[in-house]
Amino acid sequence: MSGQLSLDQLENHHLQRVLKHDGTKQIFLGECKDDPTIKTSQIEKIRKQLKEQQAKDDQCRKANIGHYQPLNYKPVSPDYYLKTAFSNAIMTALYARDEDYQRQKQAQGLKETEWEMTKKQRQHQTRNRHEDGGMHL
Repeated sequence: MSGQLSLDQLENHHLQRVLKHDGTKQIFLGECKDDPTIKTSQIEKIRKQLKEQQAKDDQCRKANIGHYQPLNYKPVSPDYYLKTAFSNAIMTALYARDEDYQRQKQAQGLKETEWEMTKKQRQHQTRNRHEDGGMHL
């Protein structure tokens, strides 16, 4: 992240994937902050470099693309990310049954609608069978 190695030179493929994206970089920096062996000044220096590089990239894109809107990630701590992910997982689990119920209700409604739509067709078929006296010529 300090620019001493390129992503291709890293041996750890998991670290390569993390450092490819801005959002995962932010989480990684948050985790680095919790590591006592890494100085806070180093982390701040890297954050500053990343911000400068991002601003430079945004200016370049804006010059080439007239309607470009930058998508900047705010600094995210691992605790915040964990709480958000946990909260979203809980909400999904709680409302999953409601979604299943709604889906079943909609499917039942579609069956009833289809039954009503074919009602006249069925009535005509039964009338036509009886009108000829049961004789099929």
